[in-house]
Amino acid sequence: MSTPQPFSPDFVPRRKLEARVRKFRGKLFVANASLAFELDEVAEFIFKQVNGTATVQQIGEKVAGEYDISSDEAVADSLELLTELAANGMVE
Repeated sequence: MSTPQPFSPDFVPRRKLEARVRKFRGKLFVANASLAFELDEVAEFIFKQVNGTATVQQIGEKVAGEYDISSDEAVADSLELLTELAANGMVE
């Protein structure tokens, strides 16, 4: 059995301990010591699914169900967001 590659559909992302999450004026912000991201509605939904047990595929399937889009598109969007957050130290 092979190990899932980072940010493949089989990868299980988790939030980094250094990442701070705050709701401000109805918007969700994710930040570390040097950078903050304001998440839109879909990005917030994706980020809230990152729990250290769900795969990117499972997260994408939840997004697809919530927003009535194809699973392939939802998984691709989830991969894109999580890759960006990982590159900036918010998830791993």
